[in-house]
Amino acid sequence: MTGYRNDGVGTAVALVNAVTTDGDASPGALGALLASYNFKVGEPVTDDEAEALRHWARLLRPVFAEADEEGAIDLLNAVMGEVPMHPHISDHGLGPHLHYGPPGAGLVDRVRANTAVGLAFVICEHGAGRLGVCQDTGCERVYADISRGPRKRYCSKTCLNRATVAAFRARQAVTPT
Repeated sequence: MTGYRNDGVGTAVALVNAVTTDGDASPGALGALLASYNFKVGEPVTDDEAEALRHWARLLRPVFAEADEEGAIDLLNAVMGEVPMHPHISDHGLGPHLHYGPPGAGLVDRVRANTAVGLAFVICEHGAGRLGVCQDTGCERVYADISRGPRKRYCSKTCLNRATVAAFRARQAVTPT
């Protein structure tokens, strides 16, 4: 994958989880989250930027939760329609790579463009079934599966292990000894 496709997908997942589940969605935490995905944050994230990012995360969450492929595409197309995009090749010391936001775009527009395009690539290349909400009981975190192997159903190995142990214990409880 080229450009920010992986970063856009990872950023979308991390942003949605930070805002809509148990994460820290404060301006400082959002700035650190974005910096960890190689966004040039520059100055501290302002309250207005943080609120715009939280709003964006709430718009993206239904794309992950939509089980129907056509529905997920419609949802993502609707949110992409709100994003100013101007794909272009850039080289600022990292080698040629794609940017999706307009040149000189602010942080929020860059995040919106990169996350929207990243999710669009996942749906186009792997199908909407690769986006989801963790199947572990009580977990509401989202995930994006871009692996070559079987599809994920959990946000993390922790949730997968917890669900596996619970299923094993449930089977043991009904199995006569």
